[in-house]
Amino acid sequence: MISFLLYSSSFFNFCFFIFAIGFLIALILEQIVKGTDNERNIFIVTTNRKYLWRQTWIVNLSWFICNILLGIVSRNSQTVAPIDSFWDGL
Repeated sequence: MISFLLYSSSFFNFCFFIFAIGFLIALILEQIVKGTDNERNIFIVTTNRKYLWRQTWIVNLSWFICNILLGIVSRNSQTVAPIDSFWDGL
């Protein structure tokens, strides 16, 4: 379970950066396209920006939930005491 949560957390972290960078690019493109009077291009860029904004929040929320579950699961697991062979003979 812990390995699955670690893998999921890393995956969501990776996806977050992709969507966040895509959102910033779409935001810049929207500002560029707003200068033109082409309604079709403005609609495409705006729709893309809204989609990336939603996906960024969904992935970020999933990452937080995954890390909270990871904290709960790892808190309940017992740690094994290390075997110290140097002090065994004393």
